[in-house]
Amino acid sequence: MIGNLSQRERIALVLGALAVLVTLVFFAVVSPYREALDRLDRQIASRQKQVYEVQSLRRQYLSLQQQLNEAERRLARGEAFSLFSFVESLATRVASKENLVYMRPQPTSVKEGFREDSVEIKLDKIRLNQLVQLLYELETTDAVLQVKNLRLKIRFEDRTLLDAVLTVSSFGRSA
Repeated sequence: MIGNLSQRERIALVLGALAVLVTLVFFAVVSPYREALDRLDRQIASRQKQVYEVQSLRRQYLSLQQQLNEAERRLARGEAFSLFSFVESLATRVASKENLVYMRPQPTSVKEGFREDSVEIKLDKIRLNQLVQLLYELETTDAVLQVKNLRLKIRFEDRTLLDAVLTVSSFGRSA
């Protein structure tokens, strides 16, 4: 049958067969290979992003673990801590005894194994820098303290002086 074809028809048949073969190779081998490479590149990018997120979460976890350990150490150091006497001595040292109007202990509350002791103090005629120093020393003490409430009022007769009422809480493990 091929022997009956002319030279020109044979060349056309070979070229057609080559075109079909090239098309088959392209659609059967090259195109799926490229698609597989593209898919793998996308997966690599996705996995790299996931690795970065896991590393970020690890750093965050280690930071939180360190903060937890520090809080545990502070809780342990604050077991023999007297909030009332500490706040009184701090207020008289930062301001003065005359500025300390009152100190009122608040009821102790216990939640989930932790005890919260609170004291409300009122300081009259203090300067802003004294209040900032008081808050700084409350924040940087070894015990776990928190200022729960702070109310400020500017004095009418001298606008550089303040009246402050603040509630300070200490935390510890309940017995």
